[in-house]
Amino acid sequence: MRPLELRDCATDDEERPAKGAVSSEDTFERIYDDWFENVARWVRALGVRNADVEDLVQDVFVIVHRRLSSFDGQNLGGWLYRIARRRVRDYRQLVWVRSFFGVHSTPPSEETLKTTAGPLEELERAEGQRLLTRLLASMNADQRAAFVLFEIEGQSGEEIAKLQQVNVNTVWARVHKARKVLLRELAKAGRR
Repeated sequence: MRPLELRDCATDDEERPAKGAVSSEDTFERIYDDWFENVARWVRALGVRNADVEDLVQDVFVIVHRRLSSFDGQNLGGWLYRIARRRVRDYRQLVWVRSFFGVHSTPPSEETLKTTAGPLEELERAEGQRLLTRLLASMNADQRAAFVLFEIEGQSGEEIAKLQQVNVNTVWARVHKARKVLLRELAKAGRR
């Protein structure tokens, strides 16, 4: 699979809901089909590079497959979100370890390198992506996730609260703080 893996699966008790019967309609295949795109959006919202999103989402569903029999059937979206969040945490640790020891990922494929935009458009797009990445990196993980899910993905505060298993007021506080950070960082970028 991958040459360096910090851990296949988080062992936190929070990730393993209380044991209980999962209804027959909650099959792995249905969960995978119904939730794959949502999990991919969450992983992106949590700051994973686009090149690594699909691998991390697959990792999430490997864990789901292993843990499905222990899932209590309550708040499937919240359970999936917590698993995704832990995999992203592990991913960040892995990226740090690889960079620290000089281990590099595989080079981009030819398809990735092909572009239809001209050099100026590519430069502007790359600068915009760098700015957005820097702005999002200036937020803490909870603020960034709430901000991206609300502002970019268009989810409601109630949906985000259910996913993150927090009070809806906490979601609004995170979005508000994230906006303040964004405005502050944009002002700094404008002065450069």
